[in-house]
Amino acid sequence: MNRIVASIRNFREDARFAVRQFRRAPAYAVFTVLVLTLGIGTVTAMFTISYGVLLKPLPFRADRQLFDVVESTAKGDETFAASYPEITQWQQTTTNIADVAFASNYVNIIDAPAGAEVISSVAASPNLFTLLGVEPIIGRGFIPNETISDHPNVVLLSYDTWQRSFAGDHEVLGKTVHIGATPYTVIGVMPKQFRYPLGEIRAEVWVSIEHSALVPKPDDPYGSLWHPIVRLHAGVPTQALESALAHLHSQFVKSDAPNRIRLLRFHDQLVRDVQPALLALEIAVAIVWLIACSNVAGLLLARVAARRTEIAVRSALGAARRRMVAQFLTESLLLSIAGAAGGLGIAALILRIFRHMLGTMLPMAQNIHLDWSIFAGLVVLTLLTALAFGTVPALLAAWAGSEAGLRNSGRSQAGDRRHNRARAVLVVSEVALSIALLTGAGLMMRTMYALRHVPLGFRTDHLLVTSLTAPGDLYKDQDIGTAAWQPLLDAVRQHPGVKDAALSTVMPLKHPVEWLTIVYKTNWTEANVDAVVRAASPGLMDVLGIRMHSGRFFNSGDTSASIPVAVVNRVFVDLYLGGGDALGKQFRFGRKPVTATVVGVIDDIHQDTLTDASRPEFYLCTTQIARDNPLYLAIVSKYTELAIRTEVAPGTMVAELRRQIAEVNPHLAIGEFSTMSEAVEDSIGAQKLAAGVVGVFGGLALLITLVGLYGLLTYMVEQRTREIGIRMALGADRAAVISMVMRQALLLMALGAAAGVCVALWSNRLLHAFLYGVTASDPWTIALAPLGLVLCGLAAAAVPARRAAGLNPVDALRAE
Repeated sequence: MNRIVASIRNFREDARFAVRQFRRAPAYAVFTVLVLTLGIGTVTAMFTISYGVLLKPLPFRADRQLFDVVESTAKGDETFAASYPEITQWQQTTTNIADVAFASNYVNIIDAPAGAEVISSVAASPNLFTLLGVEPIIGRGFIPNETISDHPNVVLLSYDTWQRSFAGDHEVLGKTVHIGATPYTVIGVMPKQFRYPLGEIRAEVWVSIEHSALVPKPDDPYGSLWHPIVRLHAGVPTQALESALAHLHSQFVKSDAPNRIRLLRFHDQLVRDVQPALLALEIAVAIVWLIACSNVAGLLLARVAARRTEIAVRSALGAARRRMVAQFLTESLLLSIAGAAGGLGIAALILRIFRHMLGTMLPMAQNIHLDWSIFAGLVVLTLLTALAFGTVPALLAAWAGSEAGLRNSGRSQAGDRRHNRARAVLVVSEVALSIALLTGAGLMMRTMYALRHVPLGFRTDHLLVTSLTAPGDLYKDQDIGTAAWQPLLDAVRQHPGVKDAALSTVMPLKHPVEWLTIVYKTNWTEANVDAVVRAASPGLMDVLGIRMHSGRFFNSGDTSASIPVAVVNRVFVDLYLGGGDALGKQFRFGRKPVTATVVGVIDDIHQDTLTDASRPEFYLCTTQIARDNPLYLAIVSKYTELAIRTEVAPGTMVAELRRQIAEVNPHLAIGEFSTMSEAVEDSIGAQKLAAGVVGVFGGLALLITLVGLYGLLTYMVEQRTREIGIRMALGADRAAVISMVMRQALLLMALGAAAGVCVALWSNRLLHAFLYGVTASDPWTIALAPLGLVLCGLAAAAVPARRAAGLNPVDALRAE
């Protein structure tokens, strides 16, 4: 107990002494705290992001027992969906080892008190919420008899939908809301933090599977695919369920080599796409932190040298080395605490600035916030930081000895090489780590340049895009193209400032979903293949500015009474139609086979992202898709987008166009308007984020490194003042003195550059997923980054070098 009291008393005394030292050197203290604030702040922000996405448990009961069912093909493709009959078979036969629930997203329109809007509707099995261990905050969840088709339609609202569409009305239970023109009774509201599915599309309402547009039809039970989720019973190995599901799957596939079935932990599946990106950013942040610690350690070494006499006196008076180490570590801890306080503010600012981008790019972004777990991590980081930059200076100070410190000769000052070597090692380390970050920043800059010069295949200027959703039930007895879309196009084309307009189910770089269909073997293909299918109105190519390679696009003569036609891209021609002249060739596609004749070939464009190559695709004319075609409901009424080519700035027309569309057809739900230029920028969001973060960190690392190099050379010049005076007294001119200092700087930077190139070659591999048009080992970038840092370093070294050359020999000899 006495030892604890004594330790507390010693710490209090050391802290008071440290504060007095900071008051004597305020510039040193302020600069040190600023460097630590940047280092600790960036690490805290990144830890908050990583913890919220990668480490924080899901808001579900025993989330470690939740699994996705993954079907892997021989080609390596994976799917997380299964047919309705197969999943129901799983439910019936695996009750002793697991519980199985399933759901599926689809887009619909909700007609709530706040007005009609497009929503993401989820059709769920009644046991979904029980399996997840989540209950509504108001009302109740589904019950088994609500899966019966003649039971009244019921709906659960998300918390956001309840607040937005019903103004948070606590009397919402029992009220009727129309979803896709069908009345539903509200039975509950889900918790605010509840998200399911947890992917890109956020569920806004949940309905029972029997009351959704995706319910299997008797004549096509395999028509819709569902996302299963399983809860493995405690103590049951994953292999047992995998074997059972694989056996059941083989009965449905009817194949000698069925696809492999495996379980993937639900949380791992959610984060596996973003995990490499977060790992790369974590390493970048760690490098900045190490550079900051190295820089502060160099400053502390300079302070130790400046306080050599004080340390020697204390040692001579009997101060134990352990107490000396404790004194300097206490100073380091106080600096680290001050840096942590500022770093917490920096972290909060970073999270606020990037809040929207994080929410759109990361799963479970709602978990990214400062909480007690982060504060606990900050405490550990503060202690670790203090040890990282304070241990070496403290040990050197404690073992400095009293005799050399009490001697007042210049030789003793210059003779202590330990501090010089330690600071030199720190500067070399800073240079090496900075080069790693600068090389990554250079690669990302080249990637951004390459992406911004990718030939898209379409024009982005003066192009406005929005999504439109029509209630399918409202047009179930009439053709939606004639009743809804054509009058809308006619009205928009007459609007002042509009050059042309067209409809498509998927616009380039804008689509939330896309549809694959089977294309059957023909005279030109060896086997059945998959291709992307889209529906478009006449004039779409002119609105988007896509060049026709041959033939024509759709026109007013393409109607339901004429032969079905299609327009394909060049990849489709080369892969599936044998290349050459494709006009007039026919192909069959779809579960209910339809034959289409090729009337036009368009140039390949970037449909998905700027980095992905064009895929085989074909367009169908919206006026030719019959009501009995399975594609009719899916891609004509629910995933339709409007493209408008304007003669004026697109942003100035949004309000007027929205009002006009609502006047022409008040039943349509209108999405957000955006320009195609914005869509291009959004499509490279991941690269922009990586480039911005790595660029900022690289610039910060460069600044801290140059400051550290400047401080080291300035300190060395001060140490060698007498030596420089002797050299100049013996005839050395200014150029020789400048050359001496610059050679020392160049040596440090050369050593750091050599180590930095090795570090960069390893660390740049983490950026591989973000790079485009450049490789991770690009020789030009790897050569230019060290060269740039060396030039900046020489510029920083020029100041202390000129200061050394300007010394008066007589004053220099009298300095000590």
